[in-house]
Amino acid sequence: MQPWVYIVLLGVVAIAYALKLPARSREGTAEKRSLKETEAALELYVADIERENEEMIMLVSGIKQQSLENQSALQEQLNELRAQLTEQQQKSAHIEARVAAGETGMLQLAFSQKKDNAENKLETKEENLPTSQNAKPEVQPEPINSIKTRYPKLFELDEQGKSIDAIAKLSGLQRGEVQLILQLAKQEEST
Repeated sequence: MQPWVYIVLLGVVAIAYALKLPARSREGTAEKRSLKETEAALELYVADIERENEEMIMLVSGIKQQSLENQSALQEQLNELRAQLTEQQQKSAHIEARVAAGETGMLQLAFSQKKDNAENKLETKEENLPTSQNAKPEVQPEPINSIKTRYPKLFELDEQGKSIDAIAKLSGLQRGEVQLILQLAKQEEST
């Protein structure tokens, strides 16, 4: 072959090589560009995660603060309810003492009236007696007027072990009346 062919062939190879070089550098810049884009996307993702973490921390601290406030409010309500309960218990004890004193007074009054009635009956019987010595006074026993005879159903229910509320409901009386009748019967038995 002739020398000029070698020169032409060498020129063609050089041109082909020159054309190939820019393509290679374009591929390298595309890779660099995609790598930079990936890094930028990752940085944005990390920034978003950090922002969301901050929001989550703020939300959790807000919930914790609200929980503490609710707990303190509930504690205050509990203390108020305890104070009210104590006050109601004191009032209840005071009322029970007054009722007991009233019941005692009523019993004393009833017994004194019974005693006065018995004395009056005795006096009228003595006045109606003949004055002769031979006549013997007839003493008639006073009919026993027990509270148990007036309320047999109530005491029957009490002996069965029913509660005061159940007795009141079944007998159609008020709860306080049932308590008073049962207490009067106990006092009557003790005298």
